[in-house]
Amino acid sequence: MQRAADLEIPLLALEQQLGALGLALRQQDAAAVDHVAAELHATLVSAVGEFARAARNGGVPPVLRRRLAHAGGQVAAQREALARAT
Repeated sequence: MQRAADLEIPLLALEQQLGALGLALRQQDAAAVDHVAAELHATLVSAVGEFARAARNGGVPPVLRRRLAHAGGQVAAQREALARAT
């Protein structure tokens, strides 16, 4: 069974990448947006994989599940903002 603390690492990385993408979008830095968006995608894939593994092996604490859902909503919002910006 995976510990909740183990899920914090990929979740924090995802939240940090979301913040970095938001900053790059606000600064209208196209090169940074491209770079951070690619990193965000990889980080999201990793986090979802970790959470899926945890769900199969005993579950994910509700608070972490909510944070992941919130981050997923932020990804969708960032995607929409990026689409509008291009």
